[in-house]
Amino acid sequence: MPSHYSSSTAYGSVIAPKSTTDEEEPLVLDDSAFREGESRRLEPTTRILLTLLAVVACFAFFTDGDFGSSLTMFAGPGLHLLAKHNDAVEMFYDHQALDHSDPSNKKTYSQRFYKISKYWKGPGHPILVIMGGEDVLDLPMLYPWVNQFLAKEFDAFVLSPEHRFYGVSQPVKNPTNEELEQYLTADNALQDTITLIQHIRESIGCSLDKSSKAYCPVITFGGSYPGFLSAMLRFRFPDVIDISYAASAPLELYSQTVAPRAYFDKVSEVAEIASAGCAAAIRDTLFAARDELETYYTSVKEAAEVTGFCPKTFPNYMQNITEFISETITYLVPAVFADFNMAYYPPGPQTALEKACHIFQDPKHSPLKKISKFYDLRGEVEYGEDKPECFDLALELPSGPNARIRSADSSGSGGGFNGEAWEFQCCTELIVHASYSNESMFIPRPYDAEWLTHHCQQRFGGVPMKPYGMVNAWGFDDLSQASRILFTNGLRDGWSTSSILHTDNPNLAVINLPNGAHHSDLVMHWPNKADTDDVVEGHEQALVILREWLDEVKEESKINA
Repeated sequence: MPSHYSSSTAYGSVIAPKSTTDEEEPLVLDDSAFREGESRRLEPTTRILLTLLAVVACFAFFTDGDFGSSLTMFAGPGLHLLAKHNDAVEMFYDHQALDHSDPSNKKTYSQRFYKISKYWKGPGHPILVIMGGEDVLDLPMLYPWVNQFLAKEFDAFVLSPEHRFYGVSQPVKNPTNEELEQYLTADNALQDTITLIQHIRESIGCSLDKSSKAYCPVITFGGSYPGFLSAMLRFRFPDVIDISYAASAPLELYSQTVAPRAYFDKVSEVAEIASAGCAAAIRDTLFAARDELETYYTSVKEAAEVTGFCPKTFPNYMQNITEFISETITYLVPAVFADFNMAYYPPGPQTALEKACHIFQDPKHSPLKKISKFYDLRGEVEYGEDKPECFDLALELPSGPNARIRSADSSGSGGGFNGEAWEFQCCTELIVHASYSNESMFIPRPYDAEWLTHHCQQRFGGVPMKPYGMVNAWGFDDLSQASRILFTNGLRDGWSTSSILHTDNPNLAVINLPNGAHHSDLVMHWPNKADTDDVVEGHEQALVILREWLDEVKEESKINA
């Protein structure tokens, strides 16, 4: 799955800009299930008066005087969900089930989410759900093409929930391995979303009856692992989810049907497209750097310094040069290139991928100097002006016992608890079979199931690996009976090798973007004057498909009425 080296990225290394607007402190109305991030305590009399004023103001603002037809919308506990000043404000659903697989477990936790309601025209109009994934879900909200353009086009309400165990949505503090095994599952994440959607629907006055005019169709969106979750929501819960949009969703990775070599072979192929001769230059440099380190260096600290790492904070588990090469040359260079590959959009000299190719193709520098400059570029992309003088590898190390840079995810797990949580998922359900073949631009390393099993047992002892657990339980290796799932793929994305690139099912749709990288259609910059023609056309095609499917849902509702 996509790398998590970048703390400033929004799933799959697509850099998210920081918000430039000041957030207004929200007014919180009493609600038993939902709350906002920053609550004020008001005196009872003041609360009642403010509530009445807010109701009158909302009626006037939202209904244009048609109070009676909108009474249902404001009679429930969802009043503050419709207040525009609460758009893109941290909110919480406090009644989320800790374990959906065990009905006898009544424990709950608080799940963070964001919403935008300013475009919503009331019951009967869609709800667009933007899936969070394996990272903190901070502002700005994901995917402006969805939360601005599509929301306005469809008069829709937008909801974006944070994935359990990432960010502040922590079901258990300091979880044990046993608790992670029970609660950190893709199934629980999906069930969280279903529960929240249904509560939101009821709270804002939508009917759960599909034959009702007040029924609000739901479209889910996601890119990368969240794209997989989006597809699974429609695939597994078609009675609740009407349409799914799944960008760069690696279904064949998680069904264990893709060849281990496919991903990094594709990364190598795209590097060669970015700059002719790049792949050979990288391969030659890595072999030369390995040979020089083996021949002339015995001190790990000295080797770290000459290749651009901070020696004072260098992880002390690397005790010899062989291990240093394995972690920082054989593993880490491909993982960073995975980041650069995913972000290779719009293609051009401004991208980290093309800059990295030019570093390796520069004849003026020695192999070790090229490695050092490569990691310097990585720091520049990751931290910008706050870039440390050297590459602080300690920041990239996941938390937890026996953590290493080389992780269960060959494209990187990332640092801190988010990295630990993601690696746990990659050690249990989301197994990544990946290798560096002789045809790739990296030092060859075959897929090593024995190493992965040993590493995961050291990290999360006693927790079983279940590579076929999800596909056997859910059957997503066969989509012949699925409907209304739109798969989009950037064909320059390494993960396109494990995504759905074509279908014979007339009830599904696929849009392939020749110049696209990792969910380039759902990047954080929109509108983007630099968008390539294929991505612009892809957005237009997607709009047509989604509109047709929404009309189809409405027709089905009339038939069932």
